[in-house]
Amino acid sequence: MARAATPRTNTQAELAQIRAQVSDAGVQLSDILSRAKKDGTALAEAELTELQKRVETLMADLKVQGREALDRVEETVKEHPTGSLLAAFAAGAVISLLLRR
Repeated sequence: MARAATPRTNTQAELAQIRAQVSDAGVQLSDILSRAKKDGTALAEAELTELQKRVETLMADLKVQGREALDRVEETVKEHPTGSLLAAFAAGAVISLLLRR
């Protein structure tokens, strides 16, 4: 029996996809800079403009996905306030212990 995807699984998949897109944009930027050295600036500027549009789109998508993730967290906190408070306290205690070392 297949399990339904959890919000955490979806978030991890979305983050992996975003990382791949950012990595791809970095590779493209490197290629553009290499070609700029060889071919001159006109071609590189056109490609850089295109890459800039892609990065802006990626940033807009990231903003939307971040907002959706925040909305899911807020909903979880509203549904389970006591558990959320305990989880936040535990996380704070762990971070405090780690920072003391």
